[in-house]
Amino acid sequence: MNIKATNSTAVSKVTADIKIKYRMSTRGTEAVNVTAEISNDETVVGFFNISKNGVTGFSLHEDHGLTPEEVKQVFQTAIDDCSEVLK
Repeated sequence: MNIKATNSTAVSKVTADIKIKYRMSTRGTEAVNVTAEISNDETVVGFFNISKNGVTGFSLHEDHGLTPEEVKQVFQTAIDDCSEVLK
C-alpha cells in the first residue's frame, strides 16, 4: 500500500478587503478535503469546508459585516475554487 498525503494552501481575493484562505489536504486519490477561513479586512468572519464525498459547510459569524451581495460573491468564489480542486 502506497498512500501519499499532501497538504497545501491558497488564497482567493474576493474583493480588496475580503479573502478566502484555503487549506487543502489529500490522502492518496480518494480523500480530498478543503477548509477555509473567510476574512474581511484581516478579521476572520466565517468558514467554508468541502470534501470529495460531498460534505459541504458554509458559516458566517453573526456580526460578519458583509453585504448580501458580498456573501453571494464569497460563496460563489469558494464553490468555483473548489470545483477545480475536486475534479
